[in-house]
Amino acid sequence: MGRLFDKATERISLRNAWYRIRSNGANSVASETRVAVEMFGRDVERNIHKIQKRIRAGTFEFDPQKGVLKKKANGGSRGIVMASVQNRIVERAWLDCLQSHSAFVRSVINQPTSVGGVPNRSVPHGLKLIRDAFDNGKAFYARSDISGFFDGIPRDAVLAKMQGEIDDPKFMQVLRGATSVVLSNEKILGEDRRLFPVDEQGVAQGSPLSPLFGNILLREFDIQLNDRKITCVRFIDDFVLLGETEGAVTKAFRNAQRTLQNFGLSCHDPFSPSSSRDKAGVGRAKDGFVFLGYDLRPGLFQPSRRAREKLLTKVDECISIGRSSIVEVKKTSNLEQNRQRYAQTLTLLDKVIRGWGDAFAYGNSPVTMEHLDRMIDQKIDVFRHWFARQIADGDWKTRRRLGGVCLLTDIRAKDLNDAPFSVEPGKRFARSSSTATISTDGSIISMGRRRGKDQGPGGWAFVVHETNEEVGGSVSSTTNNQMELLAVIEAIRYIDPNRPVIIRTDSQYVTDAANGRTVVKQNADLWKEFNELKKSRRVKVVWVKGHAGDPFNETADRLAQAHARLARTQTLQTLASAAVAASPVVKTAA
Repeated sequence: MGRLFDKATERISLRNAWYRIRSNGANSVASETRVAVEMFGRDVERNIHKIQKRIRAGTFEFDPQKGVLKKKANGGSRGIVMASVQNRIVERAWLDCLQSHSAFVRSVINQPTSVGGVPNRSVPHGLKLIRDAFDNGKAFYARSDISGFFDGIPRDAVLAKMQGEIDDPKFMQVLRGATSVVLSNEKILGEDRRLFPVDEQGVAQGSPLSPLFGNILLREFDIQLNDRKITCVRFIDDFVLLGETEGAVTKAFRNAQRTLQNFGLSCHDPFSPSSSRDKAGVGRAKDGFVFLGYDLRPGLFQPSRRAREKLLTKVDECISIGRSSIVEVKKTSNLEQNRQRYAQTLTLLDKVIRGWGDAFAYGNSPVTMEHLDRMIDQKIDVFRHWFARQIADGDWKTRRRLGGVCLLTDIRAKDLNDAPFSVEPGKRFARSSSTATISTDGSIISMGRRRGKDQGPGGWAFVVHETNEEVGGSVSSTTNNQMELLAVIEAIRYIDPNRPVIIRTDSQYVTDAANGRTVVKQNADLWKEFNELKKSRRVKVVWVKGHAGDPFNETADRLAQAHARLARTQTLQTLASAAVAASPVVKTAA
């Protein structure tokens, strides 16, 4: 094995990569990412050992990725690739190893004017380079954006360049697999598949390796465009050229265009009247330009207009959500689903404002910041007066609920018969030729916010893999967790007690409790039923990612939703019949 391969597959390398993935995943806006990271962490040492063992044995295979469409500011869509936890760990371990132990890669990431996707350099370093250029008399600029950068990176060419510098075939073989894209939901994406780099061209947006590939490709670009006359600062696919004369900047930009064309790339032309000012610009530095989220000109660095507008929009969104929650709590006294009330809204606003302020703390315009503070304060003041009107006619309990402080009497009373307990291990599971595999799912349809978001007519369903049998049922009023659990119970009942059975569910709630990782605190009657079934059978409950293209999971989901809709129809018919029966009979005179 090669030196890099040995280093990247050390347990400590994979563990350090996991720490990074765990940190990022815990804050992800995608719930499935947070769940996947948490599930991997339940048995992290065993999972890391499995990855290490398979990579070193040459049997490791990257999981297919999920393609996700993200709206762009111009109305189009961008293809983002979501990889499994094990994929991300290997990608991160390979990146860390390259950045720490490859002389070639270190020469790339140490290029001082490249400030995006590199260790220990980012926006403030780019701002400092620009400030120094201004101080040195560079009074003209040209700014541009490389079109379709990640999609246009010639992946094979970059890999070939790395192959010539890195003499480690096994390491390079894994790296090639790490940068290839195989979509699990390619059929579902349809024509949007073209937004993803599934061929030899392009790298995945969302992979930690992609910025490195871009920086390797543009290493010569960075070197060529920086000399005594020109400063070129680049952040991934955005760059700005600064020079003492308009002619020097124009010449440098044309050189940049030619260099990019040699790589099969192009950039927006600031000299063209058809180019968007958001994508490119040229002129005197004293007139200002936007780069790295800042409005920049000699002596004045301040957050750009777009950045300021985004902050104000985010403040409006936080307040709007708070208002809706307060109105809901006032109507229903329901605190189960609506937790962002007055105090929580102010706390969230503080977090948003502080985070934004830290990101733009390198500016030097206190006047701009004070103006923003005043605008934000006006919004908070309007919210404060609105809240005062909401509690004006309320009793002390209402005022406390809406204010965001818990009432002891709002805490649901607990039955001693439902005291928390753990699911018993049951018979030891051993796979055999007769093992059955079943995918289960549960679903509900809310009957309105006043009845709670997680309460309503529900359906459960399961699919037997070996026979494609589909079974399901419905309940008039239930919760989603109850339906997920009932689907598992009915699936176990359905199979011959002498057959081992693997239950596949996308419910983390069910998986955790069924495997003894969490204590049962709710739905004790159903869990006791599950416990009794498990005592005499060989049952294994495993978690699968929902809505990720798994055909059996998708079928179970579709069936459960269908049964939930049926239950809703029956419930509405029952309510309508009851209303008719309760109506007074009006007699008419003969």
